[in-house]
Amino acid sequence: MRFLKPIFILLFFCFLLFISVFPQVLRCSFVKYDDFINIEPNLYAATTSTIKQQDSLKKYIKIAKKRVEDFWGSQKGDATIIFCNDSEEYQKYCRTSEGAGCTIGTPVGSWIVLNTDGLNPDVIAHEMSHDELMTRLGWWKTRTKIPTWFDEGIALMLDYRFVEAQDSIQRFKAYRDELFFFSGKSLPLEQLKTEKQFFGQGELYTKLAYFTSASVVSRKIAYGGKQAIYQTILKVKQDNIFEF
Repeated sequence: MRFLKPIFILLFFCFLLFISVFPQVLRCSFVKYDDFINIEPNLYAATTSTIKQQDSLKKYIKIAKKRVEDFWGSQKGDATIIFCNDSEEYQKYCRTSEGAGCTIGTPVGSWIVLNTDGLNPDVIAHEMSHDELMTRLGWWKTRTKIPTWFDEGIALMLDYRFVEAQDSIQRFKAYRDELFFFSGKSLPLEQLKTEKQFFGQGELYTKLAYFTSASVVSRKIAYGGKQAIYQTILKVKQDNIFEF
């Protein structure tokens, strides 16, 4: 019994440390107690959102889910979606004011946070793809074995903001053309393995990182089909080895 008190104190301080470093996780976990409307199970919208925005959100989620099913074969991810109607609210839940959406994954749950720019099927499908990969592999393996360029490259296969071509070969050519028009060369994948490397070098660098990732992943699909992507993921799941 004498060991219970110090263990409890240690766990309590670990909890305080966690919420101080990752406050957005705590906020997302208790979103139902904040100023949001629970539209559907696992779907929350800011009380300031309009009926039109809420209807659009539901419509775009259906489109995004269809893209996930088409690419992955089925949807296993079930992240809670939180729609924020202003930048301050979005930053509160997503820890950054940048981007149109973000995915927050933890061992105990996952959330997709959207701002007003994320009110479209492309952003929602993009974030759902991140959640899908994490759900299939698990939080730990996704964080430690999957390079950011691979995760982002797959997400862009469901995101039509940059390239609209649906045929796998045409999609690869379109991304390749965008990449070389934008820069003339791709970035080394070794420089895009972590989120800090991918997103921490400025807006133009991040855009080039996106095009590089999409070109590499779309090329793999163009020549080997989506099965080549599944095999890479299966190798990580079964053998804990990333090979691409």
